[in-house]
Amino acid sequence: MQYDFKRIESKWIRRWEEKGTHRVDLINARKPFYNLMMFPYPSAEGLHVGNVFAFTGSDVQARYRRACGCNVFEPMGFDAFGIHSENYAIKTGRHPRELIPENIRRFRDGQLRRLGFMYDWSHEIVSTDPAYYKWTQWIFVKLFEAGLAYRKEAPVNWCPSCRTVLADEQAAGGACERCGARTERRKLLQWFFRITDYAPRLLDNLDRLDWSESTKSIQRQWIGRGAGGTGYRLHDWCISRQRCWGPPIPVVHCPACGPVAVPEAELPVLLPDIRDYRPDGSGVSPLARCPEFVDARCPRCGRAAERETDVSDNFLCSAWYFLRYPSSGRGDVPFDPELTEKWLPVDMYVGGNEHAVLHLMYTRFITMVLHDLGYLSFEEPFKRFRAHGLLISGGAKMSKSKGNVVNPDYYMDTYGADAFRTYLLFFSNFQEGGDFRDGGIAGVRRFLNRVWRYVNTGGFTEEPVRDRRLRALVHGAVEKVTEDIRRLHYNTAVAAAMELFNGLSAAAEGPQAAERPLAAAKTLLQLLAPFAPCITHELWERLGQVGMILDAPWPWYDEPVLEAETVEYVLQVDGRIRDRIRVPAGSGRASVERRALQSAAVRRYTADRGVGRVIFVPGRLVNVVTKRAAPP
Repeated sequence: MQYDFKRIESKWIRRWEEKGTHRVDLINARKPFYNLMMFPYPSAEGLHVGNVFAFTGSDVQARYRRACGCNVFEPMGFDAFGIHSENYAIKTGRHPRELIPENIRRFRDGQLRRLGFMYDWSHEIVSTDPAYYKWTQWIFVKLFEAGLAYRKEAPVNWCPSCRTVLADEQAAGGACERCGARTERRKLLQWFFRITDYAPRLLDNLDRLDWSESTKSIQRQWIGRGAGGTGYRLHDWCISRQRCWGPPIPVVHCPACGPVAVPEAELPVLLPDIRDYRPDGSGVSPLARCPEFVDARCPRCGRAAERETDVSDNFLCSAWYFLRYPSSGRGDVPFDPELTEKWLPVDMYVGGNEHAVLHLMYTRFITMVLHDLGYLSFEEPFKRFRAHGLLISGGAKMSKSKGNVVNPDYYMDTYGADAFRTYLLFFSNFQEGGDFRDGGIAGVRRFLNRVWRYVNTGGFTEEPVRDRRLRALVHGAVEKVTEDIRRLHYNTAVAAAMELFNGLSAAAEGPQAAERPLAAAKTLLQLLAPFAPCITHELWERLGQVGMILDAPWPWYDEPVLEAETVEYVLQVDGRIRDRIRVPAGSGRASVERRALQSAAVRRYTADRGVGRVIFVPGRLVNVVTKRAAPP
């Protein structure tokens, strides 16, 4: 009996959307949990495998927390302004206004929905929507009024290829982070945010943040408090761009009053629909060539004035988007005070370390400013941040310019979204990443087929598990998967679920063939559900269970059972203790060694050295001797 993944996956994705399964009552939620993944830039080429790896890891957290009884809000949107779309539009001869909606449809309908993510699409936001960038402009106005936004002539980083100014963070190492071209220094009038005023808080607060240490380390180095306690490496944030595809900076230049912020009642300052949007390299935005946009009246004195023609960096758009998601339906405020107080700060944020000194630091700065101005009760945006690893291809980060982008569509077409999701999180450590290889995905597909056949065979009994080893295996798997999901150790969580299935399958086919406990089969499906949601929902329904599996309470494990019916092994690498595991009592050497070598800690210390031999002490110890340490 084969698993028809195309039919089953389309069935459940359609059902979730029809029933609004992933929508949450934001007002009446009793146990809010805000789960967030960095929203994507909708490039023309769509998502690549590395994107799907990151998004799936975040989605697993959402599904696990929902099973634990939380009201999980997992929104999604698109960071759609910026140079990437503009450059691609110039290359193809089509306007970004035409390209961006097409790209978004491909991302949302052709890929993200198909992957079965638990997104509440009713709160989708797009940064190019005037209803959104009205409030991006509002934030600029508030900083301007507070003396935190200023304009001055200064040496700045100029990209001759993109023909625009870049922030220091976007030109690290003297190269444009967008196109890779060598940058130049030019002296131009630019808009800046006084992020340096916040350097002490940005640095000191890192000590108390529950963030990945690698991310905090990068930010500490970039902020760079000087010796003796004067100055910081951090410079003020240059936010103006001499391009077309961005939110116009809401300022009018009056010959009598100087720069004057556009009043809130007149926001948004709409981006004009100009056909000639190509930058000319002069340091002046293409918007300056649009007289009907430039000509204005001073909001203060009424004299003839000129509108600011630079647009703001799209990192300003992404510096506050998480505040907008819960309040996406409100047109009168940027974020509803009550909803913000209930749902913010974000409980879990997942993203890449490549944004540690760009998006993440800018977001912290904007949050601190809004807190100081009285709009937010908190000054840090994310309670918990975890950096995912990078999937590389051919030894380099996936990118179109390197020609090594791996398209996920083929794998979804050939193996199914469930198998693809599970394989991506099984083959490498989520927080470390690795070189993408697809050699094992067929094995994951076979595993799901075996689970399909096991459950569909039927003959399950309502009686409790009688076999001690099987009982210990079930409780041990629940403990292992639970702890590993919490720590984002997804590869070992999947391995533990696979081991549970092997035990259940062996019990059903061995001397005690009647040992097919329904409770154990249900536990197996629940442990797999965050990784492979469609097949587990289908099998849950076929077992006659009421409701959907994502709403079933997460399985529990009994500590006394684990202590009485399992044995703890100390795991060493070259004689040094690196981890501890519990295995069912009576487990053979092969089973224990396999579990030991699957340990994330053991793999970390053997990855570069290789495994030479394994010393096994029954009931006590496994010592992995690496090739580097082993005698010749």
